Amino acid sequence: MTQTLKFSTTVLCTAVSPDPSEALLRLDDTGLTVRGPELAEAATLAEIFDVRIGRPPQAARQAFSGTVLTVGFERGGQHAVLFVDGEETTLERVRGVLFRRLLDGTEVAMCHPATIGGRVTTRRFDIGELRVTPGKVGCTGIKQPLHIDIGDIVAVSRSERELLGRLEPTVELRYVKHGVVVGVYLSLNPPRKLNLLGRLLRSEYRHLTRQLHELDPPTPVVRVLTRLYSRGGSTDSGAVLAAESTDPESLLRTLRSNDLVELVDGTVRLTMRGWILVIERVGTVTVPYHRPSETSGDLQFE
Repeated sequence: MTQTLKFSTTVLCTAVSPDPSEALLRLDDTGLTVRGPELAEAATLAEIFDVRIGRPPQAARQAFSGTVLTVGFERGGQHAVLFVDGEETTLERVRGVLFRRLLDGTEVAMCHPATIGGRVTTRRFDIGELRVTPGKVGCTGIKQPLHIDIGDIVAVSRSERELLGRLEPTVELRYVKHGVVVGVYLSLNPPRKLNLLGRLLRSEYRHLTRQLHELDPPTPVVRVLTRLYSRGGSTDSGAVLAAESTDPESLLRTLRSNDLVELVDGTVRLTMRGWILVIERVGTVTVPYHRPSETSGDLQFE
């Protein structure tokens, strides 16, 4: 049975009125509607091109001060934006359901693994169906179905890749599997859906990257993270810390206090913050890196 969400809230659609108004929001399998005494708008799933949640942008800052859900949609051939106020947990639920309605089941061209530990593979694109479920993204209808925990994603970017003899816009995501960073290429049509997929994936770890961009880690910290990266994300050897500092205990405390590593049964492991930071910085330091083979250890791809 299809889930329908309904709740009363304050909304703003500047294409209709410069003032916010009370309305009933409804999300079902056809799209999103808001109806109230002063506003009646509807956007089908095919008309929605952007979904985001966070602080209100400039256009809605006078009307809202807390978290808002922002939905971009086509209205009479023009772009319009709907701002929705509410409790953050409620808005997150609406956002998640809306992304699933917009993306789940879409035909997708997927190349997996496209890269392993930074090395480009010879894998070709397969055609399947995109799967977007709570906390996961993947693909079915292919020889080896893929399901990735969104919490394991450490990088998302846009590029163009050759597909059926021509360059197509592609979302590249990288995730951690058994201590190795694995890359996946995903291409969807129309471009609106590719943009939505990129928005979904980036939003899940955006709060981590925002915090990391505020850090200015010293070279010893970056080099330790890179050495851990080269060892699959963990080590039980104190030599990794001792190689970068005459006070390895202090260095470890710095890493742990910034949630870049964790200590588990005497083993130092990268946290997701650590993975993201080292992937962003790995090109700025020189540390020997031994790339795994496509069939090394538990990392098997048929």
